[in-house]
Amino acid sequence: MVKNKQLKKIAVIGIGRVGLPLALVLADQNYFVYGIGRTKEKINDINKGKMPFLEKGALNLLKKTLHKTFICTTDYSEIKNCDYIIMTLGTPVDENMNPLLNQINESLESAMPYFKTGQTLILRSTVSPKTTLYVASLLEDSGKLKIGKNFFLAFCPERISEGKSIEEITTIPQIIGGVDPKSALKAKELFTSIKVETLITDSTSAELAKLFTNMYRYINFAISNEFMVLANNYGKNIHEIVNLVNYKYKRGGLSLPGLTGGPCLFKDGFFLIADIPYAELISTSWKINESIPLFLIKLIKEKIELKHKRVALLGMSFKSEIDDIRESLSFKIRNSLLRERAIIKMHDPYVKSYKNQIIENNVYESFKMADLIIVATNHAMYRKLDIAKIKFLAKKNCYVCDVWNNFNTNKVIFKLKDLSS
Repeated sequence: MVKNKQLKKIAVIGIGRVGLPLALVLADQNYFVYGIGRTKEKINDINKGKMPFLEKGALNLLKKTLHKTFICTTDYSEIKNCDYIIMTLGTPVDENMNPLLNQINESLESAMPYFKTGQTLILRSTVSPKTTLYVASLLEDSGKLKIGKNFFLAFCPERISEGKSIEEITTIPQIIGGVDPKSALKAKELFTSIKVETLITDSTSAELAKLFTNMYRYINFAISNEFMVLANNYGKNIHEIVNLVNYKYKRGGLSLPGLTGGPCLFKDGFFLIADIPYAELISTSWKINESIPLFLIKLIKEKIELKHKRVALLGMSFKSEIDDIRESLSFKIRNSLLRERAIIKMHDPYVKSYKNQIIENNVYESFKMADLIIVATNHAMYRKLDIAKIKFLAKKNCYVCDVWNNFNTNKVIFKLKDLSS
């Protein structure tokens, strides 16, 4: 490993799907970066040049920077050599949907002995409002750090789309939420150094901006999903109606329905509703989106008895073109099918395994003798399938559930034989 003393040093705590791409981009932009994590096996793999997850362009950057301007470690003491410390840790929710700060607390405890005057700490992952002020209070309790005077703190939320992190880190404007003006300036200096446009605000406004962004998308998805249910009640198809609404109409913009999951959209609304007396919009959106898998199963059961039927379940990640299965609603469909005593074959082009369950590598293996095909994730490859081959492999009266309109039928449930080969 070569350490260039001319380079400013940054510690990125948390080398997951948010932290590792950011660390690699910074390492490629004239910084020496320590990626600090807890899992030795994962760290050893990264230091051997292996990416732990799918992220476009990340593997090339890892090969380019590894042992030159980037290294992974479990050693928090490297923090003492750094100008910036960026925490990219998760904030899960407990069984009552209250935010848990365990990861932040534990990392702060490990890092605290190595903080020194002049450093800047940046919180990066989605957090509940006023978490940054909570961290400021913890730091000042140490006695040696004075926020805004000899130590600086800001919340700078990640705004990227998973799978496109490398591109979007440097192209999407960065919100800078300083707990004070000097902290905001310090954080701004980092991001402007890699030519990112910045927007300055306070830390709580930045936290709310991130949560509002996620909830705006989540509520829009819920509206579309509820409209799908309503359209079905009238015997009409939502995809055709959405096209009627949006076609060349400047006040359109209605989204298509679909399975809406993932670790952020699933939980982030619960960071907001504890403080307000009327939380129906956010909580109802959660109920709607989480109910769609069972709604689809209900529609399917109106057409076919599921007991002992063979099902090809296509797509296990929570969105297209990634390998992240966290809070994926595909598994809610899977569990419901199992309760109906169906026989399931799962396929995903990016997800290679799930616990002890087999995920088919060859998508066409999933279709053999299938009574039902469910497109759960709208991966691009599913739009390029050989329909004639599927018809040859599946049963004659096979049904298809295609909430994404992958096959352009404008129908959620239809028979495979109705597709044009």
